Amino acid sequence: MLRRQKALLYLIFVLQQYKLNITKTYLDKLLFLLKKETNIDKSMKFYNFFPYNYGPFSNQFYFDLNDLQNRGYISEKLELMIPIDLIEVDLSKHEKQLIDGIVNKYRLYDAKKITNHVYLSYPEYTSKSVLKNRPKTCHDSEVFSVGYENKDIDLFLDLLIQNYIDVVVDVRANPFSMNLAFTKKKLSNYLKKVGIEYLHIPELGINGKYRKELKDDKDYAELFAFYSRYILPKQMTKVEELFELGKRKRVALMCFEQDKNHCHRSVLSKILEEYGLKVSHL
Repeated sequence: MLRRQKALLYLIFVLQQYKLNITKTYLDKLLFLLKKETNIDKSMKFYNFFPYNYGPFSNQFYFDLNDLQNRGYISEKLELMIPIDLIEVDLSKHEKQLIDGIVNKYRLYDAKKITNHVYLSYPEYTSKSVLKNRPKTCHDSEVFSVGYENKDIDLFLDLLIQNYIDVVVDVRANPFSMNLAFTKKKLSNYLKKVGIEYLHIPELGINGKYRKELKDDKDYAELFAFYSRYILPKQMTKVEELFELGKRKRVALMCFEQDKNHCHRSVLSKILEEYGLKVSHL
């Protein structure tokens, strides 16, 4: 069992001790506040959140909730099905104190009040909310580059939304990932839900056969020199298409690698900068 799942079970246990009405929305917001107001994510890989219809939202939270229900730990009414002392919730004393503290702080808040509190305290997470009438704001067109390595889908979406991205341009030759949330179909669906366009330009990618046995910076430099000399010159129509898009919208060039210097999107970024576009790396 993941440590964050153990934290979720312990949170439900503490809420039950206070005989509080537990809803998914209430849990979601408490977990968000636990992340924002404590350092719990320093001791475990905790939930990430992004702005959605009702404020901060975590796909991972709902995945874990369904998993724990399917395994018989909690009921559909969000009640523990197994006594807490029979579950191996080996959280540290400090972690339990953080959870106890957040429950004690907000135990007099119902789901509506805690949602209002989150909206007032963290307005950056209300940009997609259906509960608020927010004026549509315009932001200067700009190009960004981003890698999804070491990110879950919630953190990735939050990064895009907080930077007002309009379009994600996937520059992978093969839009498959061992992290299934970042396969082409799933990723495009996640992006659509938050109002971000998805565009795949495989012609600007590098075939996997050229990436085998990359060991050091010298290998990467040789690969990107090959990419610049032999691949890109044949795809200048696609580069120009990307340039035109970057003039009109806020675009994020996406690939796998977290380090832009180990990814061909750094080469694309330099070309776009030579064309006169500003490029920032997220």
